[in-house]
Amino acid sequence: MENTQVCRIEYNKAIEFISSILKYTNNKSRQIYWNTPDLVNDSAKGIMDFSPNKEVKEWLKYVDNNISPFFRNDLVFVTDETYRLIDVCLNLIMMKDIKEPLEMIEALGELESSTMIQISYKYYELAASLDNDIELKNTLTEVYSPEIASAFMQMKTHPEEYKNKLIDVLQIFYNEFYKPFEDNVYNYMEERLVFHNELFKKDSAGFINTIGIGDYSKAMELHNEIVIYMSFYIDVGIIYFTFEDILVMCCGQTIEHRFESRKKRDTYKSLFKALSDDKRIEILKLTSKRPWYNKELSDYFNLTTATLSYHLNLLLDLEILNFEPSIINNRYYYTTNKKRLEELFNMALEDLFN
Repeated sequence: MENTQVCRIEYNKAIEFISSILKYTNNKSRQIYWNTPDLVNDSAKGIMDFSPNKEVKEWLKYVDNNISPFFRNDLVFVTDETYRLIDVCLNLIMMKDIKEPLEMIEALGELESSTMIQISYKYYELAASLDNDIELKNTLTEVYSPEIASAFMQMKTHPEEYKNKLIDVLQIFYNEFYKPFEDNVYNYMEERLVFHNELFKKDSAGFINTIGIGDYSKAMELHNEIVIYMSFYIDVGIIYFTFEDILVMCCGQTIEHRFESRKKRDTYKSLFKALSDDKRIEILKLTSKRPWYNKELSDYFNLTTATLSYHLNLLLDLEILNFEPSIINNRYYYTTNKKRLEELFNMALEDLFN
């Protein structure tokens, strides 16, 4: 992975725009599930902060204070309930080498509705035919859920309406909540990209594994090109997807904590809090034996995707859970980071006994 021609780190304004939408809707989803019965008494809630960047927090607050409940519902609809529409946007950006948000919205308007459905469908990775509605719905229900099956079938039946709704939502969000901050974000990220490229040039494979919280060596071997897009709005998270033979990783710009040593006591105290929940202990036991992906874990524990993500993110933030792409599909696989877990326990013992 020393070949810089096949592995690069960049900044793309169109992807940043999509990242801002995902950041806001994911933040709202977490708020909704934060006080569910399963999580309300969780002692580990306090160790999580998905927006350590002060500017991102202020932006989230700004959107909350100014967004109408009706538009928020529309936003959640096109990102969560029919979430493959976001995959369509990301695919379109890569397919047409789009650099700007408005350019992406314009290209979406020119996209054939049938092509939009085909792009969306391919990310489900199903053996079922797109032309057989009964088989398609049954397979989506079995592999994913009745809700996802229903959402996709509705979009397939009314593709033009869904596309127009997506375009309207993107345009409104851009004008009201993205454009006012655009120049400041771009100027800031120009400086941050220099910092990230310095880290990247020293050890590109190590950089990818560190920001991705996993071992990406096999995935890197199977792709002719790897592109990492840094994002202001993702902040500490990561999104990855494949486009043709390219592995695309969208990484939050606040990643220093993954390259720098943390205070020992704060770290192992967070570990003990994270292990205070039986579900998280069971997740580590399961993923220590073999890789598990989201749907398997969700079914095993009978948890919603949002609640499961909460538990997974706690473990990921401590780096005791690896987050890796499959080498054959777009699923997210989780495995226990046994070495990191042992390091944290040894750190606690050393601090307690000395």
